[in-house]
This record gives sequence, C-alpha cells and structure tokens, in this order.
Amino acid sequence: MKLVMMYYQSQLSRSCKYIKDYLCLFSLISRQRLAMTGCDQLVEIPLEDWTELKNLFYCDWPKHEFAYYLLENYEKWKDHQEALDVNCYSLNGNWRENETFVLKDGFEIYFYTKAEHDCSVLIRLLLQVEWDSFNEVSMDYLERHHPAIERIISDRCLKVASNNLAHYYFLSKEQALALHSCTIPEGFALNKLQLKDLDNIYYHWPLKNYISYEAGHGLLKRLIMLNENVGLFNEKGVLVSWCLSDQTGAHSDLQTLPAYCRKGYGRMVVMELAKRLAETGSDSKAYVLHDNKKSIQLFESIGFRKIQNLHWIVVNGKR
Repeated sequence: MKLVMMYYQSQLSRSCKYIKDYLCLFSLISRQRLAMTGCDQLVEIPLEDWTELKNLFYCDWPKHEFAYYLLENYEKWKDHQEALDVNCYSLNGNWRENETFVLKDGFEIYFYTKAEHDCSVLIRLLLQVEWDSFNEVSMDYLERHHPAIERIISDRCLKVASNNLAHYYFLSKEQALALHSCTIPEGFALNKLQLKDLDNIYYHWPLKNYISYEAGHGLLKRLIMLNENVGLFNEKGVLVSWCLSDQTGAHSDLQTLPAYCRKGYGRMVVMELAKRLAETGSDSKAYVLHDNKKSIQLFESIGFRKIQNLHWIVVNGKR
C-alpha cells in the first residue's frame, strides 16, 4: 500500500511539473505574441510637439514637403481656432524614432512616414484607427503609401466610394517670385475671397458629388476663412475665376465660370496665388487629376514640375 501511495505521489508530482511547464510555455508564447504586436495603440502627439514633428520632414527638400506643409497648415489653423477638432497620433508614442504619424480632421485622415520601402510601421499605425466610427473618410496620400491603404481596406473591409490618381506638381517660392505678372483686364481686380463667395464656389465645385454637402461645404468655408486664396472679380464685382489653397498647402479648386473661359483667367489666379504664397515663405504645389489635360497643360506652362503621384480616395467605414 505504501508503495502504491508513493507511486501516485510521484505521478502527481510529475503531472504538476508538466502543468507548470505548460503554463510557463503558454505565458512565454503570449508574451512573444504581445511583443510581436507590440500592444500597438494610437498615442496622441501633443500640440506643443507638432513643430518638432514638422521639422523632422524639413530635409531633402522637397522630398518630404507634403508632411511639412500639412503640419504647418494645421499648426496655423490651431492658432486661429484652438478648439478645432484636429488630432495627430503616433504608433505607441514613437514618432521621433519611426518618423510616422496620422492626422485626423473630421472626415479627413492624413498620414505620412519617411520610410520609403517599408510600410510596416504605417500599416500598424493605420490598423489602430477606428474605421467603423466614420461614415466616410477622405484621404490624400503619396503613391508609395498605397500598399498600406490597400492592406487597410482589405483588413477592415472598407468600401471604396471613389479612387483617383493625380499628378503631383511643385513650384519653388523662388520660381514663383520670378514669374511675370499677368495684365489684369480693365475694371477687374484680384482679391482674397470672402464668405459671401462660398455658396457660388460650392455650386461650381467639381468634387461635390464625391463627398457629402455638410463635409464639402464645411471644408470650403474653412479654406476661405483660414488659408490663402485668390479670386478674380469683374467690373461688376462678380467672381469669375478663383483658386484656393488646401490643407496641405496645395493649389486647389481652380475654377472659371464657363462664360469667362479661354481668356487666361485661370492662369492669372494660379500665378497670383503662387506669388502670394511665396511672399509668406511657402512653395507652391498642385494635385492635378491624371486625365485633366487642360489643367496639366496650364500648370506645366507656368513652370510647375511633376515630382510624383498622389492618390485621393474616399472610403465608407460604417457598414
């Protein structure tokens, strides 16, 4: 009987050891998995650190100017409207090391990473975004970041509402200041746009069919109020041609009323806006849809040069 009890005690001891070893192994595997995922989370970058973040991209100019001018624009907006609901995030707070960020502004999301051939950090960062909390999301991003977005669309089962490829044109401030001024027709004037022009601009806005009225109208209102822009007004004070500057600092929403086309007015407002931006110390750029031959010809004739491609995509989050 004693031998039998000793046997069972031995077996129980061995079983306990196996259980302990199993639990240790399970704990090790769990820790390894957590290490692999890094317990990834969005960590907000405080507003007081935005200048330091922005300056990470002030190198190899104009290679990273997209990120630089984007952050500069939102810093300026925050100065004017401190309560503006705009937030900037990093992956686990490591933005100084991986030089990667995502910025959320209402229905718009912007992101950037310095890494040219490795989107892994950017993908991990974007996976932390609560995509299901959005009805629609609009994104402008460099072509080299497209694989990251394709991964997010697939993993998060997002519906693509529209997807457009644009030529990314650039004009330095030195080139802009050297441009010859156009002759303004008698009685016409180049002035900054005002809120009274908003409804007219929205009515002719070619992108209004891509995003909701609330989002589009609100965006144009903010651009008119906070960013540099130019409008050409005729002798009766009617707005006939205009060009805005968007959140990234790019020329945008260039339009001329049909009755005033083919008179060089579009060229006039583009050049004037470039000069005004240069006087504030900013370069100029423009995103021109790849099939917009007239605008391509216009910007290239002024001196803008293509430096890369840009994607503009709208996705639906809520299902």
